[in-house]
Amino acid sequence: MSSTHPVIAIDGTAASGKSTFSRELARRLSFTYVNTGAMYRGVTWHFQNKGIALTDPAAVEREIAAAGVETSLLNGELAFRIGGVDPLPHVREAKVNEGVSLVAQIAAVRKLLVAQQQRLAEQAPLVMEGRDIGTVVFPQTPYKFFLDADAEVRAQRRSQQGETDAIRQRDAHDSQRKESPLACAPDALRLDSGLATVDQLVVQALDHLAARGLKITV
Repeated sequence: MSSTHPVIAIDGTAASGKSTFSRELARRLSFTYVNTGAMYRGVTWHFQNKGIALTDPAAVEREIAAAGVETSLLNGELAFRIGGVDPLPHVREAKVNEGVSLVAQIAAVRKLLVAQQQRLAEQAPLVMEGRDIGTVVFPQTPYKFFLDADAEVRAQRRSQQGETDAIRQRDAHDSQRKESPLACAPDALRLDSGLATVDQLVVQALDHLAARGLKITV
């Protein structure tokens, strides 16, 4: 899908530092940062809060259609509501962390959220992070990155954040799911976040973006 404004797609594995990198890149470019993972976590929290079994795709599909999802950009940030409630304050809860991979596999959820994500590009230039941004959400953007790091490094990061996450299991779920599996787009620049600082990664990214024709004024 083509977009009104430029979109920088950031994909990568769990705990690879996508959020930190994406926020800083967006700040340097004065783009709006969008974390699509927060959207999947937000709907996961909603389903859990409603007592919907995450292993029942039909029940999940009925609930997300009935609840209604609203996505927009407000004051340069993602505004997201489901059932009239903002779930974003709850997306780092342990139960959400445990259930989000199940929800992300459900076709109806992905179809609805992808459409919402694509519409955001009508509002502002974006740095959008997730698992399928460069392959599914904005495959036509020339500005793509894929972040990864050794699984042990990523597990340590989760622990330092006070969270528990079965990193290798998350990797398997994300890469093997039928709907929009995690994959590096052929034209994405791979970045190893385990061997570089955020500043070093951003410098590499800015150089790459300039080479791809993005006008940069930082």
